[in-house]
Amino acid sequence: MKKHLILSIEDHLGWGSGSSWTNKDFIQLSERILEVTGKQLSVTTLKRVWGRVGTLASPSTTTFDILSEFIGFESWRHFQNQYNSKNYNLGRTRLKSRLLKLGLGILGLGLLSLVIWSQGKVATKQTITAENQSTSEAVLFELDKVASGYPNTVVFRYDYGNLDYDSICIQQSWDSRKQIPLKNAKGLVTSTYYQPGYFLAKLIADGQIVKERNLYIPTEGWQGMLLGNDELSYLKPDELNSEEIINVIPETWNRLQEIDNEGLYLAHLSSKPNINGANFELNTSFRMSKTKEGSICHNVRMTVTGTREVISLAFSIPGCVGDLSFFINNEMVSGKNHDFSAFGTNTDEWTRCQVKVKNEILKVFVDGQEAFSKELTVDLGKIGGAQWYFEGLGEIRELTLTDDKTEINLVGDLNDEL
Repeated sequence: MKKHLILSIEDHLGWGSGSSWTNKDFIQLSERILEVTGKQLSVTTLKRVWGRVGTLASPSTTTFDILSEFIGFESWRHFQNQYNSKNYNLGRTRLKSRLLKLGLGILGLGLLSLVIWSQGKVATKQTITAENQSTSEAVLFELDKVASGYPNTVVFRYDYGNLDYDSICIQQSWDSRKQIPLKNAKGLVTSTYYQPGYFLAKLIADGQIVKERNLYIPTEGWQGMLLGNDELSYLKPDELNSEEIINVIPETWNRLQEIDNEGLYLAHLSSKPNINGANFELNTSFRMSKTKEGSICHNVRMTVTGTREVISLAFSIPGCVGDLSFFINNEMVSGKNHDFSAFGTNTDEWTRCQVKVKNEILKVFVDGQEAFSKELTVDLGKIGGAQWYFEGLGEIRELTLTDDKTEINLVGDLNDEL
């Protein structure tokens, strides 16, 4: 039956036999699956399904569920039942038509990969609760941070009670690859987070989310990092200017120009956020002070970070806006099927961005002009601040947060706190 699923996917894509696919093809397939299902399968997992990696490990049922959903079925079991029925071909045709209406596209690579790796999250399966399990007791899932700032170790405590399951795990964030398998129905495990931000930790049984917990890890004032090939290099507080512009000091600047790195991360996330995420305004100005060698699009990503959710926006030169993607309402919004032309700017020059949330409506202004509007359906919690990812070196000239009661300026003092 696995062979039939593979053939159905190959037929759906029209790329020919998977035995001839390149690594780029598997990357593209991973991105299409993410866009259609909101769930991520790694390139390695996909290669394992197609028998293109030398491993004895077998793909999980969850993997087959996602692949089946990608071509329009509810689950792996649904695919098997439909395939075995006389109505399979008719059902597949209808489902293909439904998928075509969704408008498949390819998510942009480049800086998006940094953001997804660092902060972004993908839409998940519908959350179930222990109460939905008729034979189970209430499930316990708690977490505690052991430090302030980052790195930060988080202690997870869990108790599945009498929940019937074949496999259980804790997923530390949006990234389905970052999971901690659990051997017992009750216990304690820890995980160290090396970056600040908002994360959504999940307790998962047999591929189904049983419980979720918000996890917010702040910075200690303004903090920066260099982003490399899956490596992080923390900047010391005295390596950042603290006056009218947040950037690296000249001595560090000279050193960084000699290092091959993927870009610069700057952030200020309060340990005691008190800006109302349901009614606030953020104003900021930023620019790319030095573009990474070989960069074509001059990408910048800005993530407004709350204690319960995030709003992530992206900027590039005008010619690359089709590859931009936002993360809003716990889902990706792609430039493949949205007009993001207003976010195409000369990011090497100062760009002013204003984010407003009022009466459940999100509005984004770029250089004084309204660029994007969308109903906000998630609870952001309290706004802790913002994070930037520059495809090169960058700097920030302004960052203010305002709600009905408070107005805060976060540029001018490295230790300024919300």
